[in-house]
Amino acid sequence: MKQVLQRIVEDPALEARWLNTLSLLEHTGARKICKTVGFDHPGIDILGHFADETRHALMLRRLSFAVSPKSSNKYLCDEEAVSYFQMLDHTVSEWLRSVTERDDPYQNYLFVTSMIERRAMKLYPLYRSLTGNQVVKSELQRIILEESGHLCQIEKKAGEVLKESGIDDFGHFTRIEESFFEVFENSLRKAVIPPVSKNCRVAL
Repeated sequence: MKQVLQRIVEDPALEARWLNTLSLLEHTGARKICKTVGFDHPGIDILGHFADETRHALMLRRLSFAVSPKSSNKYLCDEEAVSYFQMLDHTVSEWLRSVTERDDPYQNYLFVTSMIERRAMKLYPLYRSLTGNQVVKSELQRIILEESGHLCQIEKKAGEVLKESGIDDFGHFTRIEESFFEVFENSLRKAVIPPVSKNCRVAL
């Protein structure tokens, strides 16, 4: 992913599209929270998480416009980005249902969110280290701090569910997430890094 992000930050138009894609992912996350645990009036923790995800989507959309207004309404692999989220949600929820023998929206929320927040804590710091835009760096740091807080809270609760079900760790869920993210990453790679021509010859 580092090579992909290095290419993205070299071009303001690409970076604006990337920021807009991240905004889309944050917005999708907020929608998932409403869908899974928003039917009743949720508690303070969930309402806070929903508010943060929505605000992150707004912040990233604004950053996209600031980096390159002409590209701020475009995306990088938006269909693959949404598919990553949707497939992760569906697969994790189905697996949990089979293991725990109950269809619990809150349980699904805990585990899907844990995987998403874990990915965010890998992706956002890496992106922040590579971008040369100081405003983006500053706003990303705020997002990272908030996502880190979400991860600590949610993983603790998800761990309690795992213990009740006799599952040792998050290994299975991590493998599921990595497989779907790899598809998204490969799509990004193809979109931003041109293939090397087979006719190229190394100069001696």
